[in-house]
Amino acid sequence: MSKKILITGANGFVGKNLKKFLSSRFNIVACDKKKLDLLDRDKVGSFLKEEKFDVVIHTATYDAAPQFSTNDPNKVLEYNLRMFDNLVRYNFYYDKMIYFGSGAETRRENPYGMSKYFMDQAAQNKNNIYNLRLYSVYGVGTDWRYRFINNACAKVALNMPITIPPLGECDYLNINDLCRIVEYYITNPGEADSSEDICSGNVLSPNDIVEEIKSIVPVNDVLYYNKITSTVSRAKSSKNAYFGNPEFVNSLPFKLTSVSDGIEELIKFYGKNPPNPKEFVY
Repeated sequence: MSKKILITGANGFVGKNLKKFLSSRFNIVACDKKKLDLLDRDKVGSFLKEEKFDVVIHTATYDAAPQFSTNDPNKVLEYNLRMFDNLVRYNFYYDKMIYFGSGAETRRENPYGMSKYFMDQAAQNKNNIYNLRLYSVYGVGTDWRYRFINNACAKVALNMPITIPPLGECDYLNINDLCRIVEYYITNPGEADSSEDICSGNVLSPNDIVEEIKSIVPVNDVLYYNKITSTVSRAKSSKNAYFGNPEFVNSLPFKLTSVSDGIEELIKFYGKNPPNPKEFVY
């Protein structure tokens, strides 16, 4: 019998891709905040009790990016923790929950990082909660207005100069690989760590990304932009500590997508689906 799986945050980048990837393999119930208000404890409990999921995949987050969100930044810590706690509180109604932590767990100077840190601490006390810690996930569907790899590939497709924000080195993971990793955790519960850095093991600077792009297509020009907010650039967080354990790659039964292949896919995608150049943040 196919496993019954709940995906929260089904309208987000990760949630949408997981729904698309897993729907042919499992019985997927995808929820956005209109279908299930994760801030309502009683409704969450009743929903989980009635539906009897094998796996809950929690992708929903309340992360206020001031350029693009009307969310209240003062609610980031409270709402992220309440949503998480309401799902964890009823962990006896499902077999396991997978949620996505962040490298920001070690950078607790902002509410988002603090919320992810507290989630990780709570998950350590539960034997059926899995923290898949993400660093920088890219691919078709993420916000090309400010996410660097997508932003650069979209500009190349439009024959525009690439603009580099004040961004440090980072470990980039393709969204298609994340979907396969989640499937691995679902189907191999005995082999999976309850807290794992999900990364490619290949740490790249913005200039490294540009060189990868140049090896595929001509680049009009490269500019450096220094007037971007820390929320977008993650400049304070994007230090050498902001990426995970490369040994994770060796534990997987499949090969991850190379950055060059991921970039080529994006350039072709934006060539067929050109974005509005007026909407770029930098």
